[in-house]
Order: sequence, then structure tokens, then C-alpha cells
Amino acid sequence: MKLKSAFNKIIVFCLIIAAALTLGCSILTTIYYDVDGEIQVDWPHYGKENIPLLLISLAAVLAIFILLQKKNVFGHYKKWMTAGLIFVAAYCFMLIFAIRPLPVNDSKTLDDIIISFVSGDYSELTTTGGYLFIWPFQLGYVLFGELVTNVFGVGNYLAWDLLQLVSIVITIWLIYKITWECFEDKDICGIVALLSCGALFFYNYVTYIYGDILSMGPQTAALYALILFMKRKKFRYGLLSGAFISFSIMLKTNCKITLIALIMMLFMSEIREKESVKNSEGIAPEKTWGSRIISHSLTRRIVIAAFMLVGMLLIDTAVNAHYCRLTGLTEIPKGSPSVSHIAMGLQESDLEDGWYNGYNYHVFGENNYDTDRTKAAAIENIKETLSGFVKRPLHGGKFFVRKYLTQWADPVCISTHNLDLVSRHHDTSTLGTSLVYGRGSEVLKWIMNVFMTLCYLGVLIYLLSIFRKKSVTDSEMLMLILIFGGIVFHEFWEGSSRYAMRYYIYYLPFAACGLKVLSGRFFLHKLK
Repeated sequence: MKLKSAFNKIIVFCLIIAAALTLGCSILTTIYYDVDGEIQVDWPHYGKENIPLLLISLAAVLAIFILLQKKNVFGHYKKWMTAGLIFVAAYCFMLIFAIRPLPVNDSKTLDDIIISFVSGDYSELTTTGGYLFIWPFQLGYVLFGELVTNVFGVGNYLAWDLLQLVSIVITIWLIYKITWECFEDKDICGIVALLSCGALFFYNYVTYIYGDILSMGPQTAALYALILFMKRKKFRYGLLSGAFISFSIMLKTNCKITLIALIMMLFMSEIREKESVKNSEGIAPEKTWGSRIISHSLTRRIVIAAFMLVGMLLIDTAVNAHYCRLTGLTEIPKGSPSVSHIAMGLQESDLEDGWYNGYNYHVFGENNYDTDRTKAAAIENIKETLSGFVKRPLHGGKFFVRKYLTQWADPVCISTHNLDLVSRHHDTSTLGTSLVYGRGSEVLKWIMNVFMTLCYLGVLIYLLSIFRKKSVTDSEMLMLILIFGGIVFHEFWEGSSRYAMRYYIYYLPFAACGLKVLSGRFFLHKLK
């Protein structure tokens, strides 16, 4: 139990540092993207923040939250949740029909591959140097894309957008449910519902046809189901969590980070349950009937963890076997090794340090598409980079801090640049043009800018409060471990604030809790 407590403290302390860095950066500066028809890559720039206007906007929003809290309005949390979901759906519908987005970049490449696969052309997988020959981990998403295309027709991007809208609404609804399970507080649930209306960075991705948003619904369902298992002790919730996370990994392999968090928390919660039995019995659990319950509980957790791992492997094997059968391949190509992404994630670049620069693609070609040779070359590159950081530790530290901030202190999470990309190749409505290039775009960016400062202020207050109390529930810790894992992973992997968006959205419950704590202290001060 002491080891678990120490682990929790370390995670919370690291997140406090991370949140403080992001909050400070969000106040002093901002990140923006050029709107230019020639620029296709994600290239973040630091810009000067309008600090007085930001602080005035923040104070105004906080005043609204405090006033609503004072009048006990958030107690009607179910109404707030309903209103929040209606807003989210309406905003997404508005973007879809105002912009009429089209696939771009990797999204366009995969869309073309899906169409060619439906027609029986598998050359992108079977030909050396083909997209799926290099990136075979995308096969699960391609299989899902074939199913969508067969049901809704070729090039029916409205159907794709609506599927993503459903995934977004489900994700936010489940975040509301997770908030209740974590805190069981009506005010916090009401606050998170109102707060969610500012998370436009997430909803903007309804226009980006890719695995990011589609995987968020089942991933969040996996988190919620495991929380229910830890609280209700019902075996079926654990199995549901395994089924959901396996499907989400099929759509987006980054969800493996969530799988790791689920399994870690699955067994860490066993420690708390064992301690609870010990305290209730008053003697060591090994000498009580409770020890048999704990043994049974541990067995169930082992079965659930195995189900999660086996489910992931079975889906991956089934997808590979399916395409081997269709193409006549004896095995699916190994593709570019994972270490090439890490090597790229540690490189300084003319665009942005640690972000995509094409290295993982080019190094594979330079080594004649040989996975083992590419792996050796990438490992050598990693060693060379790290040795340089060791020789120049301040330079290395600056690299990692800058990489963290470009990902996590980006209030729009590249979403405005994405709106630009998906609307370039056709005329949009007047509203769409305004949202992407005009006054509407400036309003959206400012809302996200204020939201980031407000969110991280709440998160920091929450983290400081639980660090001081030295107490955090398993439900809360699951989400915190996931966010921490995302931060660490993308410090070494390919950097992108689009990836950070997947974890940033899970800060909502904690930001809401922190804002309630802030409101409570304001009331106490007024009473004194």
C-alpha cells in the first residue's frame, strides 16, 4: 500500500509540474498556424499573447462559474449534461455542413487505399514501398473503412463525418459519466458539462476522417467500464472494457497506451481492495475468510487482463489473416520499425523539434525497405542523439521542454490548421469561410485560448489539492495514469498536439473539480 501511495504521489507531482508549465505558457504566449495554401505540414509557431485581454476574459468566465455555483445552479447537473451534449452535436453538425470537409494528407491516402481495396486492388500492401507495406499497422483502420464504404458507398464523406460525430458525442457523454463515478458530486458534474462547451479543439476534428476520433468512443467506453468494474466488482464490466479497448486499438494503435493504463490500474486497485478487507476484519487478510475473496478477486483481474491482451492480439491476427487470404501473401510485411518513430521524435528539425519530418519514411527506403536494417539504423541514430543530449544537458532539457509545450500548450491542437486543410479543395459556404479564414476563426481560436488557461488552472488546483490530501481514488488515478502515459510517450514518439488532444480532453473532470475548489475558497473568503 505504501508503494502504491508513493507511485501515486510521483505521478501527481509530475502532472503538477506539467500542468504548471502549460498554464504558464498559455498565459505568456500562444501557438498558431499559418493559413497558407502552400503549407501542408503541421508547423506550430509561437506568437505573442494578448495578456491583458486573456486575463480579463478569464476573470469574466470565472465570475460566471462562481456566480452559478453560488446560486446552486450546477446542482441540476442532468439538465446541464443534456444541454452540453446538444451543444456538442449542434456545433459538429454546423462544421460538417458549413465546411463540407474532404480527406487530406494521410486521410486522403487511406481513403484512396480503401476504395482500391474495395475494387480488389491491393498493390499498396503487396508492392514494396507501398503505403501499407511501410505502415501495415493501418490495416485495422482500412478494414473498418471497407465496411463503411460497403455500407454507405464510395466517397460518402458525410457518412464518415456523422460516424465521427457519434463518436464525439459518446466520448463526451462518457466523460460526464466518468466524472460522476470519480467524484459523485452534482456540482462538479454540472461544471464539467458547461466546461465541455469550450473544448472546441476536440469537436473540430469531426471534419478529419481518420482513426483519431473514431477510436475515442470505444477507448472512453473501455475506461468507463473498468471504473465500473473497480467500483461495482462486476466481472462483466471488466470484459466489456477489454472488448472496447481491443476495438479502439484496431482503429488507432496509440490506444495501446490506454491498454497499459487499464491493466496497471486493474492490479493496483487490487491493493486497495486487499487493504480494505484487512481494515474491515481488523486482522491480516491471510488469516480470514476474506483472503479467499481477495484470491478470487485477483484471479478475476488476471482473467480480465488476459482477455484484454488476447482480444487485441486476436483482432490483429484476424485482420492480418484476412488480408493474407485476399492478397496471397504468406505474411503481412513488417513495415517501418517503431524505433524509427522514436528516432524522429528525438531529432531537431527545421520545422519543429521532435515533430514529423519524414525521417521514419526515408530511413526505411534508404535501407531497401528492410525492417531489421532500418531498426539498426534508427537505434544508432537514437544513440547519437542521446549522447549529444548527455554532452549538452541544458540543450537536451530545452529540447524536451519545448517539445512538451508545442504539443500540450497548443490551445487549438492543430484543429484550426486542419479546418484549413480539409476546406481548401472546394468552395465552402460563407459561414465556412468565416470559420476557417475570417472573423469566425478568430472567435473560435480565442475561445480555445481562454479555455486552455481556464482548464489548466482548474487542473492545477485539483492536483495540488489531492497532493496535499495524499488521497486519490482508483477511478481518478486511472485517468491520471493515462494522461501521464500520453505525456511521456509523446516526449519520445513523433510529436503532435493532435495526439495530445486525445489526453487533453480527459482533463475535463479534474478541471471541473478544481474550479469547484476555487469557488469554495472564494465563498469562504467572502464569509470571513
